[in-house]
Amino acid sequence: MANINLLKDDKQKSSNENNAQRQDALKELFNYEDFSMTNPPAYFPQAAKAEWKRLLPILKKDFPMSETDYGNFVAYCLAFARIKQSEHEIKKYGTFQNNKDGSKRENPAVRTQSRAMHDLKAASTALGMTMVERQKMALNKAKAEPEKDPFAELMNDE
Repeated sequence: MANINLLKDDKQKSSNENNAQRQDALKELFNYEDFSMTNPPAYFPQAAKAEWKRLLPILKKDFPMSETDYGNFVAYCLAFARIKQSEHEIKKYGTFQNNKDGSKRENPAVRTQSRAMHDLKAASTALGMTMVERQKMALNKAKAEPEKDPFAELMNDE
């Protein structure tokens, strides 16, 4: 189960009640219908299908993936495929192309790739897949864990 702090309060130490609320909120993340699709959609290009098959087991293991994440995951896989296809086009035809009058213009695949990279970043952020998002979750996990009371062990030994 991923440790996600939804009720973050940086200004004061968390009480037991706040920690309980955070734990309840975390459990609620897993109450949504599980992400049931194991196979990528038929309309996906091959690169998107391969990315779906590579990434879905990793995400389902580490994150509370649900049906509500479907759109972001589709967007991520399609953006990944567009980046790969655009890179193929750029390698094949170059970053710049010659116009009929001899002037140069940017290969349209460069712009397509740039938009796809933007889309991929947005989808990966929404899914908690970026390093920054993972660091936030790790930090929130550390904050949500109750502090150990050094005297608790002494009291329990009696």
